[in-house]
Amino acid sequence: MKQSKESKKNLTIDINQSEYLAKHCNKGSVATFKTKKTFTIIITLLLCLLLLSGCTSFYDTIRDIITGNETIHDPNFTRHPDELGIPSDIWFDLKLDEIFERWVTADSISTNFMLANPEAMGITKPKPTFGEVINADTIKRDIEETIEIGIILDGVIYDELRDDQKVIYDILERSYKLSYFLESEEDFFYYSGYIRPLTGLQVELPILLSEFKFHVKEDIEIYLELLEDTIRYFDEIIEFEKERVRRGFFLSNANIDIVIEQLVSYLNNREDNFIIQIFNDRIDEYEGLTSAERENLKERHKELVLENVLIAFDNLLAAMYEIKNMNTREGGLSLLPNGEEYAYTVLKARAGTDKSIEEIDELLGKERALALARVRRALRTNEELLNKYMNDTTGEIADGTPEDYIRKLQEKMVVDFPPISSVEHIVLEVHPSLQDFMSPAFFLKPPIDDFSSNVIYINPAGISSNITLFTALAHESYPGHLYQMVYLRQQNKHPIHTYLANMGYTEGWAMYAEEFSYHYSGLNKLEAEFMWDLRMYFLLLESHADFGVNVLGWSISDIARILREELDVTDIEVTEDIYNRVTGVPLNTVVYSLGYYEMIELRNIASDRLVLDFDLMEFNRFILDIGPAPYQIISSHMDIWLESYEYLEAS
Repeated sequence: MKQSKESKKNLTIDINQSEYLAKHCNKGSVATFKTKKTFTIIITLLLCLLLLSGCTSFYDTIRDIITGNETIHDPNFTRHPDELGIPSDIWFDLKLDEIFERWVTADSISTNFMLANPEAMGITKPKPTFGEVINADTIKRDIEETIEIGIILDGVIYDELRDDQKVIYDILERSYKLSYFLESEEDFFYYSGYIRPLTGLQVELPILLSEFKFHVKEDIEIYLELLEDTIRYFDEIIEFEKERVRRGFFLSNANIDIVIEQLVSYLNNREDNFIIQIFNDRIDEYEGLTSAERENLKERHKELVLENVLIAFDNLLAAMYEIKNMNTREGGLSLLPNGEEYAYTVLKARAGTDKSIEEIDELLGKERALALARVRRALRTNEELLNKYMNDTTGEIADGTPEDYIRKLQEKMVVDFPPISSVEHIVLEVHPSLQDFMSPAFFLKPPIDDFSSNVIYINPAGISSNITLFTALAHESYPGHLYQMVYLRQQNKHPIHTYLANMGYTEGWAMYAEEFSYHYSGLNKLEAEFMWDLRMYFLLLESHADFGVNVLGWSISDIARILREELDVTDIEVTEDIYNRVTGVPLNTVVYSLGYYEMIELRNIASDRLVLDFDLMEFNRFILDIGPAPYQIISSHMDIWLESYEYLEAS
């Protein structure tokens, strides 16, 4: 019998952004929440959110599963703890183990990036594959899994769970409810795809392949066999995207042109492709190989890249030329059938917000107006700052290498953020063939069971000044993504918590951390605040356009009006650049803004409650301790934290 939520809870469950418009307006990369059939769920680079596939008998499938005419693929999976005679907390961990193993072994990229030693967790590496592309079979299994999770949640006695389990329970429950809507219309499964500007597979796969981890010698062979799967994988993606074209949901011609430009740039480097170069370097450095083995591996790898990976990219390029000018889509998600509700639900899932459409619209408009007012007031009242701004010298800081800046960030942050144990990191540059199409910086999540080594990428094409580099590194390293991720891993939480990481939390935290970095950089208080306000204004400008076009139904003329009224900008190319970005990668930039302001709202609530007893370090510790979660969930747990904090202060 289903237990009510009230009865269970009566005691109370990367990527920095590049610039436009006077070098201050930003575009961002993404993190993901739930896509179980492709490796794009793992890396913060990727945007495959709740991307499901449909089948013609969709409603029949749901009815059959619910009524029992269809057998869920693992009947023992959902047996309740009372049937087995074990406490809910132990049973819930066992169920989470099963779910995690299923998700992390869906493809070789997921397994490799998430786990350094899966065997130690009793997990067997999958046969080398990129996984399944969305189809009728995968959607059926996803529906079954959603129902399984619902049954698991119903079977748990909430009050018997540990605090860390309650957070995971709450995340899964919220995801479960959102999934039911996002699985309710067949067309929804085709509203988003694998190919898109900035965050599409065609941009990110080369980085993922070059960073495939050789934890053990066996991983080299897995990687090589994985390359053999590239053509199959791309061909299935092409068919999926063509189905999106047939339904009228694919990219606009302008965004297809961007994808074509990306593909052409990458394919210009064949014999000297950077994947080949990086592999050769890594094999030279890998211990335990003979000279003959090294040469054999290099030859095999080059052949696989030339005859599999690049051929797959050739096929994709040909498909883009074929698709262009067919049944492509103009406008945002809001113009699609039930598009507003779909886009809003996706945004709730990605941003972790429960604010209404009206509240989000008001927040973005209000904060944009306030940021612009502060920028204008600072320029109007400070002649030195105005002169710097007119001469494009605002935000000047001392020269330094990325390592210099990271060391400075680590030194400065100790007064505001709790410590973590020391870990290694390396800063790499994006290869020239990808620089025009990637974010200025991004962080690759380390494996859950080995977070001692971390990788940050810097894109020289997106870094225009020292302050841009400094703040980008803060966003990606300390006290941003790297710091937050290592802190989470050191808490020894269930690995599924990392897997469920909410983009609104992770990017909201990184933006929150980035704000501190302007003050850590050496700028005086006035100039630091000015630079942050300028940064936020342009972020909010694109965020509001993103939300407006994809949820509210704005047209390109609405963006043009804002640019004209607020900035006196009438250049159609600037307007089209913003419009193409928010239609090509919808509901991306707005997550950064919402995540940040939700984080600030929590801090303000805590500060107002505790007044003089408020401790910034302890607030930051609470946010880090609870880990990635939607903000309403964090808020409910913060109420408990505040009550205990107030009790201790009063004692």
